[in-house]
Amino acid sequence: MIITINNHKRQAHRKKIGVALSGGSIRGSAHIGVLQALNDHNIPVDFIAGSSAGAIVASLYACGYSPIQMKKLLQSLQVQELIDLKVTTADLFKHGLKWMLSGKVHFWSVFPTGLIKGEKIERYLADLLQQRTIRDTKIPLAITAVDIISGDTVFFTSPLPNNRTILNARYYHNALLYEAIRASISIPGIFFPKKYRNMALVDGGVKNNLPTDILKYMGADVIIGVDLGYNGQQNYEIEKMGEVLLRCIEIMGREVTLLKGQQYADIMIRPQTIEVSFKDMKQALNCIYHGELATLEKIPEIKKLL
Repeated sequence: MIITINNHKRQAHRKKIGVALSGGSIRGSAHIGVLQALNDHNIPVDFIAGSSAGAIVASLYACGYSPIQMKKLLQSLQVQELIDLKVTTADLFKHGLKWMLSGKVHFWSVFPTGLIKGEKIERYLADLLQQRTIRDTKIPLAITAVDIISGDTVFFTSPLPNNRTILNARYYHNALLYEAIRASISIPGIFFPKKYRNMALVDGGVKNNLPTDILKYMGADVIIGVDLGYNGQQNYEIEKMGEVLLRCIEIMGREVTLLKGQQYADIMIRPQTIEVSFKDMKQALNCIYHGELATLEKIPEIKKLL
């Protein structure tokens, strides 16, 4: 009888685990491998947060999708069917001509706010998640975005038990999941910003690519950060405008992660995916493998903390 009571007390007082998943475009599939390894070793996830690509995986997992189910979704995904380009070659010519003839505006000011409207991917997410709100998840969830009008970080989260002490941040608890994800993946210059409550929301990675801080306020005792961002590697193959823009975002994201993300993380997992191209979907399954491999190396360290 005493043994049973002690075991029950240990279970009741076990440390709560939070997992933060960073952005990383196609590399974000590595998060599936991370969650698979945690599942295989009976390490529970009590809270989960994500930014950009990490927001997609975090949301699906929080809603009850298993890593195996997410892998199947990834294998059946037809990326080209989700791309709705706003700017065509004819548009580029028209905007360039307008700039040359006017002489009164800066070159970039004649272009729209993004290349991809994002309506198709939002419909795809809505089909997956239906009308679930951030309150309807099985695991408490947080998704990050940034309002480019005010400069504030926007957290779409399950209700927080503690005082809100993150500076320049807003919190929304009733948003539809697919809208929150659409906001978080809106890479500046690539996607149109997501309009939400008089805000113009872009990729959460602009200010918080590895949202470990929000997990602390949600109640996590042990925080695991999964960082897929730029980690100082050189790249001599940057040639196109989009690649320059994404590289700049990566570099800025690294500085934020070093200053903020690591501060709250007890364990950092860094899958070796940095060489994977943002547009190489064929590498997605390889990223899952690297995510699982990197997590397996950290399992002893995680169990020691627990």
